[in-house]
Amino acid sequence: MRKNILFQCSEEDKGFTLIEVLIATFVFTFVCFTSIFILKNSLLSSRKKTIEKEILKEIIYVSEFIENRISNAMINDLKGDNRMNFKGEKTWVKFIAPFSEDKEGDLVKFGIYWNNNKIMVQMVRIDSKNPDFRFFEGFPGAQVLGEDIKEFNLKYFDGKIWKDNWDTEFMKEPVLPELIEIKIVVSKGKMEGKEIEKEIKKIIKIGW
Repeated sequence: MRKNILFQCSEEDKGFTLIEVLIATFVFTFVCFTSIFILKNSLLSSRKKTIEKEILKEIIYVSEFIENRISNAMINDLKGDNRMNFKGEKTWVKFIAPFSEDKEGDLVKFGIYWNNNKIMVQMVRIDSKNPDFRFFEGFPGAQVLGEDIKEFNLKYFDGKIWKDNWDTEFMKEPVLPELIEIKIVVSKGKMEGKEIEKEIKKIIKIGW
């Protein structure tokens, strides 16, 4: 009689014990949860880095735009429509500056302000044939310069102290502030209960 060697087993071969099954289940469960945890953290970290890059891109674009324009602000002491003024408060500023360095006499009235978590910019070209340097009331036709702006704050330095406002309209001898500090905080919401935001403070020297 032939013996089937494939299915031979001793009387002592009784399979896995309950303890061995429990240990194997625990190890498998632990490995699964660890893998899920690592994957989740990796995805969150990648998402956070993407958001931080978006914030950095936004904050650099907005701050550089403001710096490039406001650093060339102009004023004069003329009367009427030819008067160039500089006006600013904590969350807005109005000034006249060249639109580009390449075009002499190509002047623009700029208005920059913060509203509803957005920084808005108004740009009105001045016609050389009929110059009118007076500012409009408000900021009609303003366009979005930056979004998700949690905070926007301006300060003006007169050479001695920092001020919250500046207005050359009623100055006998109009002068620009020596420096302007801009503070911008960009926030893209929360991740795992923590605010994802970045802040920039920049000191700008203005005037010619």
